[in-house]
Formats: sequence, C-alpha cells, structure tokens
Amino acid sequence: MSLKTCLWALPLLALGPNVFAQQADEEDPPSIVLPEPQRPELPPTQTATVLDDLVVTGGKLDRSLAETQSSVGILTAEDIAAGSAESMNDLVTQFGNVVAAGGDREISIRGVPQDGIGGEGETISVYLDGVALPADSASFSGLLTAWDLEQVEVLRGAQSTNLGRNNLAGAVVLAPQSPTAVRDLRLRAGALSREGHDLALAAGGPVGDSWRFRMSGQDRYDRGDIQNITRDEDDAGREDTRFGRLQAEWLPNWGNGYRLRLASTVAEAEDGDPLHDSSQGERTETSDHRANGDNLSRLHSLRQELDLNPRWRLESISGWTDSDVLYTIDFDRSAEEGGYSDNIAKEEIGSQELRLQTRQDQWRAVFGAYYADRDRRTGTVGYDVAAGGGAALLNGVVDATTEQRTLALFAEADWDFAEDFRLTAGLRWNHEDGEYTGYSELDLTLTAPLDFVLGQVPGAPAPPEALSDLPLQVPLPDAASDLLAVLLPTFVPPDYDEADSSRHVDWLPKLGLSWFAGPDTTLGLSYQEGYRSGGVSISFFGGSLSRFDPETTRTTELSLRQVFLQGQLLLNANLFYTDWRDQQVAIGETSGFSTVTENAGRSHFYGLESELLWRPAGPVEVFTSIGLLRSEFDEFVNEEEDYKNNRFPYAAEQTGSLGLRLVDWKGLRGEIALQHIG
Repeated sequence: MSLKTCLWALPLLALGPNVFAQQADEEDPPSIVLPEPQRPELPPTQTATVLDDLVVTGGKLDRSLAETQSSVGILTAEDIAAGSAESMNDLVTQFGNVVAAGGDREISIRGVPQDGIGGEGETISVYLDGVALPADSASFSGLLTAWDLEQVEVLRGAQSTNLGRNNLAGAVVLAPQSPTAVRDLRLRAGALSREGHDLALAAGGPVGDSWRFRMSGQDRYDRGDIQNITRDEDDAGREDTRFGRLQAEWLPNWGNGYRLRLASTVAEAEDGDPLHDSSQGERTETSDHRANGDNLSRLHSLRQELDLNPRWRLESISGWTDSDVLYTIDFDRSAEEGGYSDNIAKEEIGSQELRLQTRQDQWRAVFGAYYADRDRRTGTVGYDVAAGGGAALLNGVVDATTEQRTLALFAEADWDFAEDFRLTAGLRWNHEDGEYTGYSELDLTLTAPLDFVLGQVPGAPAPPEALSDLPLQVPLPDAASDLLAVLLPTFVPPDYDEADSSRHVDWLPKLGLSWFAGPDTTLGLSYQEGYRSGGVSISFFGGSLSRFDPETTRTTELSLRQVFLQGQLLLNANLFYTDWRDQQVAIGETSGFSTVTENAGRSHFYGLESELLWRPAGPVEVFTSIGLLRSEFDEFVNEEEDYKNNRFPYAAEQTGSLGLRLVDWKGLRGEIALQHIG
C-alpha cells in the first residue's frame, strides 16, 4: 500500500501561504475564535464548571460533556496521574458496563467484546492521535500505555455515524499530552512486584517562535501472575513493553489561522499467553510449548487546521498505521504433545479525513469525507499438529488476506431552534469494497495404520492395499493426503485456494433532542444506528466460503447531565435500549477452526450507566460509577443448539467502582478504589 493515501491533505499546505499572505499585510491580525452557539446564561453564583470544562474530543463538534448525549466516561491528565493504572484496561474498566475481556487484554462495552460475539472485525475501535489503530495494536496490553496522556474517553454505545466502521459497541479515544509553550521534563523509575520495572520519560517545550515539540517513552516489564505448571514457568502471562512517541507542532505567525501537528509512535511488546485456568483458585496453564508473542506497531499522523474566517474552519487528519505480529503457541494448549504453530498477522491502514466546520449564532455543523485503505494478511504454520484423534499429524501453511477500501461522507449539526432546546441530526453514507483470499496446503503424516483410521468411520471403504502398507511417521504423498481428505473430511482438512469479493453501501442516521432545563441541568433523547462491516468468511480448515452482510444496531437513549453544589458535584447518567439485527455469529463446530460467519442472530440489550464525581474544595475527588446491564439472544441456532434467551458472554449484569483521588497536594498524588463486577 502506498503512502500517497496519507498525504492527500498536503494541498492544504500549498493553499496556506496564499491565504495567509493576505493576512500578513495587516497589522496585528485578530485571533480567530469560532463562536459558540447561544446557550442559557448562567447566574453569577452558578457555574457548571465541571461539565463545561470536560470536552469530548471523540465527537466531531467537540461538545462539552453537558452537551453530549452519548454515554461518555472521561479521565483527565490529573485523574490519570493520580492513579496507579498502567494499562488502558485498568483505566477504562473503572466505568460502568466496561469490563475486561480476551484474557484481560481487551474490553467489552455493554456486553459486546472488541472482536464481537462471533463475526469478523472489531466492534470497538481505539483511536490514538485521531487515527484508528489496527486490531492487533488495539488490544489493551503494553502497546496502549497510560503514560503521558492528556485525556482518555470511553464512548459507550454505537458511534458509527460519528466515527464510521467498527464502532458498533463503542470507541476508546486516547489523546497524548500535546506540545506546550512551556519547557517541562518528567521522569519516573519504579520497581514493581513480580520482578517488574517501570522506566518512563517525557519532555517538551518550544523551539523558536513557532515550533513546539514533545517526546515520551517507556520501558516496562511485568512477569504476570500466570504459572505454567507443565513447564514449571512462573512468567507465562508476562508483558514486556517499550514505546516511543515524538510530536511536533507548528503555529506560524500568519494570523493564528493555521496549525500543523505531526505525531509518530513506535511500540514493541513481548507477551505470554493471557488465557488461563482459574478452576483451582489460581491462574495456571498447562501448555507443553512456550507461548510467545511479539508485536511491533507504528503510527504516524498529520493533523492540520485552517481558519478560513471567523465562522468556518477546515481540518485534515492523515494517518498511516501498521502492525506486525508473530505469535507462537501450543496448538491444543495442553500438556499433551499436540503440536504447535507460528502465527503471523500483518496489517496496514492508510486513512484520510477532511472536515469543514462552521459555527453560527444558532447552529453549528460539520461536513466531511473519509477514505481508508486496509490490507491485512494472516498466516499460520503448523508443526506436528494432531489430527484425526491423534491418528495423524499435520504440517503446513494456512494463509488469508483481506483488502478493504472504505469511502464515507458524513454530516452532523446542532440547531438551537428554541430557547433551551437543541436539535441534533447526523447522517453517514458508507461505501465499502472488500477482496478476500484463503489458501491452505497441509502435509499429512500417519501415526496409525490407514485401515485403522478408516475403520473409525462407519461405512468407510477399505483402503487400497498399497496405502495400507504405508510405514508410519512418513509424510503421505499429496495424492494420498487429498484422497483421505475426500474420504474423511472431518478428520483430515482438505487443501484449498479460495477468493471472493464483497460490496456494501450503508446509511447511518442519528437524531437527538436536548433540553437545557436549567443552568446546571441537561436532558437528552437520542436515536442512532451502529454497524459492523459485512464481508466474506473463509473457514480456517476446509476453506468453506460464506458471504455475510453488515450487522446493525438501533439504540434509543435517555441522558442526564446534572451539576449540584455550584459546580462541585457532577452526575452523568444514560439509560439505553438496543435492538441488534442481522447479528454476525460463527456457525460450525465450537473449536472455531471450521466455522464460517453468517447473519444468523438477533438480540437485544438494555441498561443504565451513571458516573458521579464530587470535587469539594481542595485537592480531593470522590468518584463512583455504576453499570446495570441485561442482554439476551432472541434468535441464534448453531448446529441444533438453540441459544435463545441466553445472555452475552462478558455481559456482567452489575458493575461498579468507588474511589478517592488525591489530585495534587504539595506534589503528592494518589488514588484508592474498589471495583465490583457481577
């Protein structure tokens, strides 16, 4: 994939000098500030500071929390610095209806994990510097560190109109500390339990009159608490991570009308196997082959802003990300010699987004276009993998590729049509093309006589005498392996070479009504739809091919933002109901190696999320979060198993946290918190 995809915004740079040349002739050109829409005036004794100071950057219009109808949990730089959380998982699971999933390295929002409940692709996207991360980089291991972040946002519920593909369940938005006009230096060195360490650095400041920079990095090791009892190893769940980030910001003195920010992040992680057994009260695993994962991720982003006049602004976000993963794992994760495999995943995404934003007296709006080119390749090389109940060993390669091109046009607007009332409307047109390939070439080695193998299948014909006399532990010729795959497809996966394509066009609406019932009270009612992309599924073994359509959700939500005690106490609550249609589920045997994806499910879920933040006088904060969730499959039958009326995995019915935070007192910071997951 060419980098030209990421450089489409450069015409802005060419346009900039011509625009600014006109401004340079003026003396002391005025600073351009986009006016806010008219809002009810606050009495002198009532200032909703907590609500209005928290800006939701994950939205296109940069609304304050008071104006945002979506369910959002926010942590500021002060909150993050006060706590001891080092992984993003620890941070975001403080909020109601957000729990750990996938071996504690992913999350689930409202009962929907990052990779969905079956299906293909993500349902929760993670954004860094305004750019979506590849799936393998978006897991919450050391690649997503809490060091030197300015703000973390968890947007619960569909964000498809706002952010596009793969945001059916929500999104996580990470904003690193920006370069500033003041020089600063931060260092941290710590010794962790379990033979770990944590070394971190951040520094930045101005370079000349118009340039600013910031650099940060971290080296962290945690042995983990999972023990491999087969290999007698105590670091089976280890995490060894390193990252470096460099940011540069250019603010030329052309009348404050142009701003450029370039950011590059490189991260590397070595991980063990997060899956474990807790049935004996301890976290253990039994693999006879050592699991090891290496992940190298790179992200480059270019953000440009150009104020066309006091009411119109042009924005561009160019992004290029890639990840390389090599993961070696015991194939059956048991103490038996069932073989092992090397698994690779390489993904590259180039993206470009253009936005035109306007703010008028009674309304504000954003219009935009988005394009992304995504290439992903996965491959598995198996070594002596047991097949046919141990009667044969498989060696060989299984590869798959995915190429997706996404084009979207979107618009969203707020209209203050009456005193104290605001109408919000949004629409996204999404067009996606996909091309998919699957390839398998496996060699078979018998570990039992062929007549014994065929005898395990009722009605199977006797083998030719020449094949019956084949010596054991000798690879079969390709012709013999292919014949066995035809005779015993459930025992011996056949080779395959498949290819297909897909095209989908989707319309994603959003509609909301806000009532500013008082200077400290906002009530909202909203409806929006979410989706996850459709495509083509090719089963890992056998190469069964199945096309599937996008899945969609329809969510109705009530929101309340309330400030008490003259801005010291904030209540942030959302009540929601979601209908999930054309649900993508895995159909086939439960091991997952011969499954295909189909739109075979329908379900619903509903609940409540509430955060309460109290900031009394002084450096102390008290925070609490509550989540209530009910989920249920309405339709889902897989190989005669009916899962109707079952709830989702990772759908805890009650979640909650309660904590006390010392933000900053004479240089001291700290936090103590309790967390409950039902």
